[in-house]
Amino acid sequence: MDVTSDGLRTLTAVVHEGTFDAAAAALGLTPSAVSQRIKALEQAVGRVLVQRTKPVRATVDGEVLLRLGRQWRLLVDEARAELVGPVDEPDDPRDRVRIPVRIGCNADSLATWFLPVVAEFHRAHPVNVEVQRDDESVTADLLRSGDVLGAVTSAPLAVRGCRTLALGSLRYFPAASPWFVEHWLGDEIRPADLARAPMMMFDRNDAVQRRTLRQLAGPAADPDGPPISLVPAAAEYRRAIQAGMGWGAIPAAELDDPVTGAGLVRLSGEPVDVPLFWQHWALRSPLLGALTGIVVDHAARALIPPQV
Repeated sequence: MDVTSDGLRTLTAVVHEGTFDAAAAALGLTPSAVSQRIKALEQAVGRVLVQRTKPVRATVDGEVLLRLGRQWRLLVDEARAELVGPVDEPDDPRDRVRIPVRIGCNADSLATWFLPVVAEFHRAHPVNVEVQRDDESVTADLLRSGDVLGAVTSAPLAVRGCRTLALGSLRYFPAASPWFVEHWLGDEIRPADLARAPMMMFDRNDAVQRRTLRQLAGPAADPDGPPISLVPAAAEYRRAIQAGMGWGAIPAAELDDPVTGAGLVRLSGEPVDVPLFWQHWALRSPLLGALTGIVVDHAARALIPPQV
């Protein structure tokens, strides 16, 4: 199997840019040359690597090479930084060449404990960080496609070509505004009231809210039964609950904070703990190793310890 760096770079550009023409412009090639490189790569591995749609998408086999291409880019960038060395180091450290790093994370982790991880990593290393935010139940998909080098996920099984570390659990409690409790729920939480009380969800992939509903209303609760409003941003989701739009699961760290937790009432003393894992490329990379160390350190201080 003859996989060249030019082929990998072209595949990465085609998927990232979405069209062969846009990839050609980014690479400084003609669209015909880009097409020929993709065909040559497909012939070399004997597999179809991209779906020629708009936008272009990688096939399952293409995702394997796409991840390899992005890993190759990271290693080349790190090697270039090492080869430059102190002799060619700019006089002003602010002029150092920065390496692009993409990370996947769920919104609640980003809002509570993960942003300090990114900030510390950014201060310590010459990187440009791009955080791709999605529900913790689907961030593993970002690893499969090679979009990110590491992700906070609720999936304990490692994605092919990745390693996984148990971080601990992010703790949630169901909460609502005092007005909402008085108007919709009363003095006691009843399944019949929850079936008609408006419910807030982050998005349609919000597995935490579905689990919280089952915990409050019982295993027979219909997750699509109550009226549902979607607000796909962590701070705005919490503010919508404070405004009385619905009830929802909120991280304990936000409820305990006198500012972010103001005007919220816990509906239950029983927490919902969501185990989180750090999955990352199985790659010997100094940058990735440093990032993983920072993630583990912050998680140990912010999350409920993993059960042994």
